[in-house]
Amino acid sequence: MPFYRISPFLLGLGLSFSLSLKAQSPISFQAEAEYGFLFLHSQDVAPIGQSYPSAFGLSVQRWLLTEKHWENCFCYPRLGLSLAIHNYDNPEVLGYGLPVYGFLEPWYKIGGSWYFNLRASVGLIYLSQPYDALENPLNYSYSLPVSAYLVLGLGTAYQFNDHWRMSLQARYNHSSNGGVREPNKGLNYPTLAVGLDYSIVSIMPQAKAKQAFDPKNRKKLLSLHGILAAKAGGMVGEGVDEREVTYLVSGAALRYSHQIARTSALILETEWISNLAYRKQIERQGGRQSHQQWGLELGHEFILGKFTFSQAAGFYLFKEYGAAASWYQRYTLLYRPLPGLALGPGLKAHANVAEFLDFRIVYELRL
Repeated sequence: MPFYRISPFLLGLGLSFSLSLKAQSPISFQAEAEYGFLFLHSQDVAPIGQSYPSAFGLSVQRWLLTEKHWENCFCYPRLGLSLAIHNYDNPEVLGYGLPVYGFLEPWYKIGGSWYFNLRASVGLIYLSQPYDALENPLNYSYSLPVSAYLVLGLGTAYQFNDHWRMSLQARYNHSSNGGVREPNKGLNYPTLAVGLDYSIVSIMPQAKAKQAFDPKNRKKLLSLHGILAAKAGGMVGEGVDEREVTYLVSGAALRYSHQIARTSALILETEWISNLAYRKQIERQGGRQSHQQWGLELGHEFILGKFTFSQAAGFYLFKEYGAAASWYQRYTLLYRPLPGLALGPGLKAHANVAEFLDFRIVYELRL
């Protein structure tokens, strides 16, 4: 897939982002370089050997410096849009990647000119060398030219003056098509990123007086999640290859969220999933197992204004077919455009292998 086919999409995404920024909002620009190593997390990807990805990226950030945003987290968040190029140190098999993604990054002042920051990112990545049975049979990491791209990071930053800042951040990068096409072992690689940030106008986030969290104001939410995803059929029976056939995955979840601090909540969730790719595999193998799964999850929710990012460990209460593991991880990033309504992506994984990437619409009831 040539880059010129996706460049209109990137241009449109960047234009819509820049138009949404209010003229009076502080904006900064950042250039950064990254270096890391690729996890060989499966026997299927081990034959390609160890590689050391490097990257260079440019981003634009909108700083949220109002009193309201400070009170939400005792921090100053910034929303950003980034475009980068990732060299996977294996041009014949893995090629290179071009991610474009949005991110949320709160900054916490820790003393003097030093800050601590966190980053949660979601976007898409163009990958140059997808799996091909004849031309690239060793690439079990990805089989589509465009995949989902997720990044988590934490680090520190130093502010030289009102206009210049430097940051050092450890990141975990993950790309996957969410099981839409197989093979899809995914690319998982931690990196260390060094960035230089510049703003035309003066930006100097300052710590302000903190008010203790009042337990009387804690939120207790009961939410109903509708879940939709797609899953490739995979290798089935003798000589049946459905790795390029996509089936519907649907489900529902009921979550209870109990706020314990200004930016933290504990969550308890039960989830039901119907996987039609599994149903087809069971039929072709002449089995009688159920293609449905039921799980119970316990985790943590990070609250930042209208955004929440949750991480949970789940245990199967019912599973007759699927991954051999008895437990799984769940990650969700939700945005609340209206009171009582949330939407966003979710990821289900077993260790370092993603099972599927879903989209969910959520109705919330405050208790």
